Amino acid sequence: EMLLKHNDTQISGKEVILESGEDIPLTFLNCASKCNSINCLIVGTSVSLILTLVLIPAQKIMGISKCVEHFVEGVKGMSEPIMILILAWALGFAMNEIHTSEYIAGALGKNMPVEYFPSLVCLIGYLMSYASGSAMGTQGIIFPLVIPVVVHLTSDTEVYVKTIAAAFGSTVFGNLCSPIADTTIASALFTDCPLVDHLKVMTTFCVPIAVLSLLFGDLFVGMNLYPFYVSYIITMVIVVMVFVMFGRYPWRRSMFQVFLDRARGVKRVSSGSSSDSSPSEQTSLLRGTAV
Repeated sequence: EMLLKHNDTQISGKEVILESGEDIPLTFLNCASKCNSINCLIVGTSVSLILTLVLIPAQKIMGISKCVEHFVEGVKGMSEPIMILILAWALGFAMNEIHTSEYIAGALGKNMPVEYFPSLVCLIGYLMSYASGSAMGTQGIIFPLVIPVVVHLTSDTEVYVKTIAAAFGSTVFGNLCSPIADTTIASALFTDCPLVDHLKVMTTFCVPIAVLSLLFGDLFVGMNLYPFYVSYIITMVIVVMVFVMFGRYPWRRSMFQVFLDRARGVKRVSSGSSSDSSPSEQTSLLRGTAV
């Protein structure tokens, strides 16, 4: 209790280790784990803000009124994710008070094989992150829910690691291709790209990778079919094969389209050698024999 009270008012993890009387080496990781991270963030942010407000006007880059104006705009931009985190924490505390994890674990019982739990967490993370558009908000909701459940289901620490990894990885999905994600909207605005076009591009890349990660990563690794690093090799090989088979330049057909044209008896012949004409004007697809 005395250690906790001390840790609430101090920042230095070294002082906490020395006053605890425990035989803990004074390494960087031990000191960082014992320090009060919240106080460190508050002090670091405050010092950086003060230095910014002092140095920028001193160098005549921007006036003090302009600095304050940008500071207010930044606070406005961060208000939404802060509210999402606060509500996520409130939801986590509420679920903890009503023992939601114990209820889910009791409902699942022994009917659900624990090796499928990481893939289930991954699928839930996909859906929740896409619906909310926030990776951190989804993590604040999903972690207080799934971690106690997996602890009730099994005592295998390897399953704990797989579940946490699935929760971390799946929550990024919605942050990349959700239409209400702040990063998606900001990327479309900064690049002057229509939001619908940006979503089409991101969905084309994210959905196949998400499916591959769910199948060859969380599901098969959770079933202990192979080690986790094998899933990286399998997914990379599949991605390369997909690019080779289906990827194409605007002026050249993909390998898959070549095979499909040959099966249909479609030939591609040149209609001219002028370099001024477009690739679509230079080539034509004729069925049967060329005339």
